[in-house]
Amino acid sequence: MKSHWKKRETRGASGGHEAIVEGVIQHKGTFAFLLSEKAGVGDVFIRGRGLDLAMDGDRVQARVRPEKSGRLAGEIIAVVKRAHSSMVGILKKVRDTWALFPEKGSAPPALVSGFAQKITPIEGAFAVLEVKQWPEGGNPAAGIVTEILGDPGDVRARIDSILRSRGINEVFPPEVLAQAESFGARLEPAQWQGRENLIDLPICTIDGADAKDFDDAVSLEDLGGGMLRLGVHIADVGHYVKVGTALDAEAYERATSVYLPDRVVPMLPPALSDNLCSLVPRQERLTMSAFMDINSTGKVVKRRLAETVIRSWRRFTYEEIQTLIDGGKVPDVPKGVEEAVMRMSALTDVLYKRRVARGALDFNLPEYKINADPHGRPLGVSLRPRLKSHRLIEEFMLLANEAVATELYAAKLPFLHRRHDSPDPLKLKALSAALGELGLTAGHIEGANAQKGLQDVLRQAENHPLTNIINSLMVRSMRQAVYSPESEGHFGIATRFYSHFTSPIRRYPDLMTHRAVKALLAGKKENHGALPLDKAGVHCSERERAASDAEHKSVDIMRAEMMKELVGSIMDGAVTTVIDSGAFVMLGSTGAEGLLRVNGLKPGAKVKVMIAAVDTAEGKIDLSLEGRPTGTIQVRPPQGGQARQPRGGRPGQRQNPPPSFAKVARNKGGGRGRGRGGSRGRGRGGGGGR
Repeated sequence: MKSHWKKRETRGASGGHEAIVEGVIQHKGTFAFLLSEKAGVGDVFIRGRGLDLAMDGDRVQARVRPEKSGRLAGEIIAVVKRAHSSMVGILKKVRDTWALFPEKGSAPPALVSGFAQKITPIEGAFAVLEVKQWPEGGNPAAGIVTEILGDPGDVRARIDSILRSRGINEVFPPEVLAQAESFGARLEPAQWQGRENLIDLPICTIDGADAKDFDDAVSLEDLGGGMLRLGVHIADVGHYVKVGTALDAEAYERATSVYLPDRVVPMLPPALSDNLCSLVPRQERLTMSAFMDINSTGKVVKRRLAETVIRSWRRFTYEEIQTLIDGGKVPDVPKGVEEAVMRMSALTDVLYKRRVARGALDFNLPEYKINADPHGRPLGVSLRPRLKSHRLIEEFMLLANEAVATELYAAKLPFLHRRHDSPDPLKLKALSAALGELGLTAGHIEGANAQKGLQDVLRQAENHPLTNIINSLMVRSMRQAVYSPESEGHFGIATRFYSHFTSPIRRYPDLMTHRAVKALLAGKKENHGALPLDKAGVHCSERERAASDAEHKSVDIMRAEMMKELVGSIMDGAVTTVIDSGAFVMLGSTGAEGLLRVNGLKPGAKVKVMIAAVDTAEGKIDLSLEGRPTGTIQVRPPQGGQARQPRGGRPGQRQNPPPSFAKVARNKGGGRGRGRGGSRGRGRGGGGGR
């Protein structure tokens, strides 16, 4: 579904034409953002009485007009579709009435009209309310409390509330589990008849040490004459998950797996995600393969797609691959696989150089891993190392995603693109000014070739003492990548055609791409699935945002839980983001950020701060300058379209990168965050969510 702009004859107060725009809102309590779904159109700042009509994630219509600053602003006039049938918040008794206060700041509370059977109300507890009456005509939402999650001070209850409030369901329906288990525990030879047999090809998987599922494998053959054939082999989820089944409906509804520090909420039941669709070593597995013949300069001269069967020769961790690349020894490595790995290392350098030469951005932010015990309590935080073996897999997955999109587009077959639009010029202007204050030459990022300008800034930042902050500012200035049936290209990767193909075990758009490939191989031209692509693109983009928001929020809560023991401590910090009410400060090497309510600071400024207070329920850390109390500056919405307030955020809340932008293409497990305790990786790539 696209945003629809309808010019009106009337003019707004600023003199600009008004329009009716439809889209999803991010509710911030006293204001909201309507997220743009139209290429080249920025998000809309929403305020006014209509805010009481809608809740976070709802699809709304808004009356919009441009302000003098160039920013789009408006107010909600109607709710088109509700995002959820329930809401989560803190249960409180107001006089003789129970009410549920949502976590979203000052969003209006809902009245409790009753409690489900066996539910005993607990003052101050997190609770789930099934909405029976939506806000209308000045009346608040109302409904029945169906679940008590626990005390806000309990970390696990807090993360449970994050999942419930975003419609993320941890429990699979019985019929879905039964369907997944009906395929049996192992493959028989009859099940791969008619497929290209790659069992004798040296194929391996490369994942993090704590990964639980393996949905991609790689091979590399030397064709002679400087030519190499890269094979990327992806679990054939589409063989099991058929359109029209309960299994498919549940996968579509979830649209993505969710990776939190203390748990994983998978898109597919364990019978598939942990077994038949996991490319474990020495077991036959059904796959979809993309073969790319590559010359010595890294150019793909031939592509081929096929339905295949493989048997992985070896499961590697990133650390093992890095040891081999560095010339070390790793036990139990077949000779053919070891030779292939060494070729892969050299190919990675060529592919990376070629991709950067065409304008691709490669942001480099530190990536932290939070370890949790079996009860969900945080144990500690560590900085993930950045290894060449990570880049190896990233480059191969990027190439496969691009190759598949190129083939589907050439065949005129409909599919979901991974679309990443050029940055908002206003944000580039603000970024240029912020980078200039840090001593960088950045005026050229506002020119005709923004990609080359941004690349130049990244080069300047490589050895800069504030390199992490510079990368963070740049990431936050990018648009969010989305799924769309149409695309003019991918800005971050600098390619005309791009799709998601490499992870159907945990992303529904990849499964849709697999179905398109199957249609191509079968010679079909019709739509490959029963779902309209525009509707699926909007839904999958929305669920991706919800998952990313849950991941960010849970990490904030875990960090705050660890920092509460340090209240009163003095720490060195650096300003990362400036907002109207003060500045966010990165605390040493912890990865945690706190709010310092002091004005006049600039990004990159070094400060010595005291941890004044920690709100573990909200995941917020309040700071004061050493020896001074926390300020009391009034928090207010952003004014005048200034880019000091990044998209998706609100005053008083830590700003994350736009959901999914800085995640690496691979988003792999363990070392890249897909095993238990992993976080999918938010800081390495330059792919706009790739």
